[in-house]
Amino acid sequence: MVSRGLALLLLISLPATGAECPGAARLEEALEILGTANPVLRAEGAEYAEALRQRSWAARLDLGYDTNTSLESGAAGARAALRVEIPLWDRTSSLERAKAHADLTATQAAARQALLTDVQSLCELASQVAALDTLRAFARDRLAYRQERVDEGIDPADVLWSEAEAMQRAEHDWRRERGRLEALRLTLARRHGGAEWQRLRTLFEAMTQ
Repeated sequence: MVSRGLALLLLISLPATGAECPGAARLEEALEILGTANPVLRAEGAEYAEALRQRSWAARLDLGYDTNTSLESGAAGARAALRVEIPLWDRTSSLERAKAHADLTATQAAARQALLTDVQSLCELASQVAALDTLRAFARDRLAYRQERVDEGIDPADVLWSEAEAMQRAEHDWRRERGRLEALRLTLARRHGGAEWQRLRTLFEAMTQ
């Protein structure tokens, strides 16, 4: 039992910054949900689509009444003329479309980067929860080890108090951080997932178990 306790103690280490997600391979699924369901990206995409539909020409219908008769116009009466104006040098529409495309690209890049940053934070917290779970298991095993030594008359019963307190602290810390992890999954799913937030939360859970 002593050697096992020492081995567990040596194996325990705190997570380093930049922890990797066990389910990082599914990150593309999260980015796909972001691209199709995020309300900001959907609004920006709608503006870009509207910019693409803008015409670079204008049509105008002129109505009038002609009282004169001529060979060109024929008999007198109502007249209608359709005028189409095509600007030869006006590049306003092209510039607006280019700007809309640049805005959409910038918004997409910012949204993707924000998601990646948040997922990294999620992974780091998940790594902390895993480390605390290891500490919790170690404290539980150490208490059992001390209990055996007390039962065998090797150690006094008083030593159990400190071991029990250590186990309770480890359990409390693990439960607290696990609660934070669950709350963060929900917050990030709602932030990035739009109408698909429940699907994104399920994906976050799979990525950070």
